[in-house]
Amino acid sequence: MKIAISATGKDLSSRVDPRFGRAAYLLIVDPDTKTIVEAIDNQAAGEAAQGAGIKAAGLIADAGAGAVLTGVVGPKAASVCEKAGITMLNNITGTVAEAIDQFRAGLDAPAPGTPSPPQTGSQPPTPCRQKKGKGLGRGCGTGGCRARRGGA
Repeated sequence: MKIAISATGKDLSSRVDPRFGRAAYLLIVDPDTKTIVEAIDNQAAGEAAQGAGIKAAGLIADAGAGAVLTGVVGPKAASVCEKAGITMLNNITGTVAEAIDQFRAGLDAPAPGTPSPPQTGSQPPTPCRQKKGKGLGRGCGTGGCRARRGGA
């Protein structure tokens, strides 16, 4: 699978651009070989007053990316990515090479829902010391931190 990374430059030492739609470049990368397949000059970054993210999402979809690594994908671009079947990984920082390593390390992580091995020496979660709230959540119903700070 190819991945797309929003970047400030065209090589592996470039920084990941935190802005998906306004990134200078969208790098299409083969994470298995850690090579850049294509460096897309993101024309939408400077041209469009609006819709840059949507255009960027279209570019990476056309390039065949199965995932995008970036700082943040906006809601409209996220909708395009979802429709195209592109997985979005936000809050990625560092260089492009480091982002690829983060992505590859994530592939080695257990799949969601896979039980983790039991922790030795760990204690069970402590029960709430206050009365339970009446909602359906797992909280105490005390307003979170406000109760501890004397109301804010």
